[in-house]
Amino acid sequence: MEDAALIKMPFTYEEISSVLSYDPETGSLTWLSAVRNATTPGEAAGTWLMAKNGRRYLSITYKGRKMAAGQVAWFLHHKEWSDRSIQYVDDNSENLRISNLKKPAYASQRIVDADGVVSYKMGKEQVRHYGLARNYDGMTLTRYAEMFAEQSGCCAICKKPETAKIPGRRNNDYKSAGVRDLSVDHDHETGAVRQLLCNACNHMLGHAFDDPQRLRAAADYLDFHRKARPSLAVVRASPD
Repeated sequence: MEDAALIKMPFTYEEISSVLSYDPETGSLTWLSAVRNATTPGEAAGTWLMAKNGRRYLSITYKGRKMAAGQVAWFLHHKEWSDRSIQYVDDNSENLRISNLKKPAYASQRIVDADGVVSYKMGKEQVRHYGLARNYDGMTLTRYAEMFAEQSGCCAICKKPETAKIPGRRNNDYKSAGVRDLSVDHDHETGAVRQLLCNACNHMLGHAFDDPQRLRAAADYLDFHRKARPSLAVVRASPD
């Protein structure tokens, strides 16, 4: 089944609506006219096929073009061809009611291997979006962007931008490693999102087990030894 994000609709709404009827309440699609010898007006449109994931989906063929019924239903109801594959609210691909159809936030990347087998994978932003939603309740890319702007792109603790790099992420020159995103810090007991931290500060809290007393003791320890160490003038004057 083609990804709608990567193919263009060759037919106008007027043409499709003249041969197909869609009932948004029931999700049924019927032919309004005979488009080939095998179809008659009033006949249910489409053929049920099995996708690789084991789910059945309705495929509609018009003038040699195979189209997913969910995509066609969306087109007939909204009068616009979705730029990405339609998804199902209840995850049931056989439920074509308009209330069950939704347009995903991100389009998938289409991959064709050497044997011509087509597969799809989530793009970088899509992975980030669903990763945030999965790991942090209610977190979205939009909310992340808002928090990033509120913090001026800097860590909430050290007030500096992220500098840690990820070898697998490339900058625009495709040569040097790209910088990490600021990490989403959250309360490990309640799951509540706190703020955005750089990799170093985020690990610092993690290694301290989010224990304020330990962190204060560490700060006192550093202050004590900073005061106790000899001045640079004394160190430079001492013999080797």
